[in-house]
Amino acid sequence: MRAIAFASVSLALGIACSGKPLDPGGAASTAVPGHTPAPTPGTTPAPTLTPTPSTTSALIVHEWGTFTSVNGSDGALLEGLHHEEEALPTFVHGRGGSATGTPAEQTRFKSMEAQPSGVTQKLETPVIYFYGDAARARVRVDFPRGILSEWFPDASAFGPAISLQQPAVAPPPASGFMEWQVDLVPGMIAADFPAAPPENIWIPSRRVASVPVRVAATGENEQFIFYRGLGAFELPLSVEVGAGDAISVHNRSTQASPAVFLLRVHEGGGAIVPLGSLAGGASLMRVPLPQGGKEHDLDVYVATARARIAEQLEASGLYADEAQAMVDTWSKSYFQSFGVRLLYIVPREWTDSLLPLTVEPAPAELVRTLVGRVEMLTPSEEVALVARVTDAASRGLPAADVATQLGRLAEPKLRRAMALTTEASVRTWCDSAIKLAAQMP
Repeated sequence: MRAIAFASVSLALGIACSGKPLDPGGAASTAVPGHTPAPTPGTTPAPTLTPTPSTTSALIVHEWGTFTSVNGSDGALLEGLHHEEEALPTFVHGRGGSATGTPAEQTRFKSMEAQPSGVTQKLETPVIYFYGDAARARVRVDFPRGILSEWFPDASAFGPAISLQQPAVAPPPASGFMEWQVDLVPGMIAADFPAAPPENIWIPSRRVASVPVRVAATGENEQFIFYRGLGAFELPLSVEVGAGDAISVHNRSTQASPAVFLLRVHEGGGAIVPLGSLAGGASLMRVPLPQGGKEHDLDVYVATARARIAEQLEASGLYADEAQAMVDTWSKSYFQSFGVRLLYIVPREWTDSLLPLTVEPAPAELVRTLVGRVEMLTPSEEVALVARVTDAASRGLPAADVATQLGRLAEPKLRRAMALTTEASVRTWCDSAIKLAAQMP
């Protein structure tokens, strides 16, 4: 059998990652035990392929995903990003489940086998689609400054190796990789895939006319390869929020982001502000938050935001159904979660450096579109946070109650509040609240 060399995608890029270069090598491998997928009801046929890359002889590979971080108003990254926002189906594999055999482990620490530390980035839902008439593909993703903690279908190998002798708090994630060997099987129908609730975050990614994949060793089928994980690194794009809650964005790299958007969502409505592209070395200074007449009711705002983001995703090279799948997947967290956030198309060079991807046979076309999502704490929000923890400390309120009330970003918010106060009793209360929040799902 003729050997086919890997087409390795790994470009050099200066990205700050705890002061260390991005080096994908050196991770230990763990073979993944087999799992039997759940039976799936229904016989809805897979969508018709449009456009029709499968009529060509070349393999085409498309990928999309998201990095999420939380910044203080000073632009500093905040730790505590190992918490679940939207639950995955129970059939998805995770390191914690592989280590203990307990499915409930998949609800804690993004399926890590132990509570991680130093997490400043969540790698959310990258999915890889295949087109063409290739019979099979071999895929490897490296994550030098992170660990891939959840995946489907089953991987043939991953690293670092899982150890049951974990400390109570594990070191920052690093040296991750994962490999798959999949058959490409046209003509599968919904009944061939594991069952998932129709409202689950998993479902939109299936609404794409790609060639489905199968892992023969486990009998698992899916429309795509899925993976996600946790990282400890800093991207070259930073955001600061100054007086009057004005936003400044800085691109410290030499590569341009094709599209940047500012979003604000609260009970009274929401707005999305297209900021255009951001050239390498350029900045956007003191962009005002949209308020008053610039905001719309939530329904109008969400429809506008979805259309504008989908347009830029298509411009990046994704097919229309892929762009729509990404928008549908993240409609809640992107467009409806309260807060101030920046969304931007990650330059391809950053993606290839952060997540080197290798595919065999070498694809004739490889599109990789990641969206950076930066959740921002404004100065006015930080003042309110400090007042809240100061009151909680003075009245001896249970830390668990306050952490629950702070919601999905409780840990990074508490870390920021602690950094902004000098009062010993308040810092002591914050420290206990942070430890408790760190253990929340």
